[in-house]
Amino acid sequence: MNNQSLNIVDVISIFLKNKKSILLFTLFVFILSIILYFFVFDLIFTSTATVKSSGKGGSLLSGLDIGGISDFGGLDDIGLGSGKTAKELAGYEEIISSRRCLEPLINKFGLMEREDYRFIEDAIKDFRENKLKIATDNVSGVMRISVLDKDKDLAKEMVEFILEQLNKINIEMNVLNAKNNREFIEKRYYLAKSELTKAEDTLKSFQQIYGIAPDLQIKASAQSVFSLEAELKAEEVKLDVVKKILSANEPEVKLQEAKVNSLKEKISGIQTSTDINDLLRLGNSPQIALTFIRLTRDVEIQNKILAFILPLYEQSKIEEKRETPTVLILDNPVVAERKTKPKRATMVIIFTFLSPFVGTGFFILKGKYLTLKTELKNHA
Repeated sequence: MNNQSLNIVDVISIFLKNKKSILLFTLFVFILSIILYFFVFDLIFTSTATVKSSGKGGSLLSGLDIGGISDFGGLDDIGLGSGKTAKELAGYEEIISSRRCLEPLINKFGLMEREDYRFIEDAIKDFRENKLKIATDNVSGVMRISVLDKDKDLAKEMVEFILEQLNKINIEMNVLNAKNNREFIEKRYYLAKSELTKAEDTLKSFQQIYGIAPDLQIKASAQSVFSLEAELKAEEVKLDVVKKILSANEPEVKLQEAKVNSLKEKISGIQTSTDINDLLRLGNSPQIALTFIRLTRDVEIQNKILAFILPLYEQSKIEEKRETPTVLILDNPVVAERKTKPKRATMVIIFTFLSPFVGTGFFILKGKYLTLKTELKNHA
């Protein structure tokens, strides 16, 4: 068997030997491609619309100025800030490609009957893969929606219908999302109100027992102790002077001793008293002051939470009822003036150019086949 490979000279030789047949084949392909691309294949037109991201991203905090919101901080980090353009455009693309959007389109424009589909799934798949084109630019926040069809007027109408469906479905989804947000925030709002009421009642009960301002009362008691201690020191000094001048049994000494003992009892009584009816008391004062501070802080925290949630709650109720258009259209679709495909002249040139190579390849394979057939016959 001859295993020698062909070189360029052999290929040229085969081409020259069969040039008439190859040229006739090339002419045939040229004429056939002209017939197919100019008279048989449908011309495809494209209609395009351009939409822009609104940049809201469906967040309740978008455009909502809440006083004191900076106290909470980090809202952007947990996804509660302004929505990202890429996320919104991705949502648009999912809506446009969904069955919910495409099935009404196929039914409205009779694509099942025109393309002779048996199942709606096949029509949706073909439209999604071959007729619908979506291009997004996340930097500029722009999406281009195109429909390819042999009927240029129909292509424009289908893009218009897709825009209507996109806006309609997006509104419905935003309303549903707002409803879910409203229900969640509503529960949190009433919980915050309940927690605030509970904190206020606890503080009220504590104040009924220990006074409206226990911290100020403790401060006043401490100030009284300081004054009494200063007075005690003065009386003790006076007692020492009297004892040096008079004998211990003199009435003046006894009277001064009684004063000193009385002051000591008063100071001790204030420092150890836990009687809630005693306004001047310091017994358990650290615990009382700490408890009062904690209860006051709880009320302040619940007030801040409620102040934060209330605007969100009101905003969520507004969003739930909003049905204004959400899709920003930069360019409406127009009837195409030029075809998109096929590129007739280009395809005719390409097929005509490839024809000689295909013809030469055919004769190479034919020669190989005849040689192999002869060798097998001789060996038999």
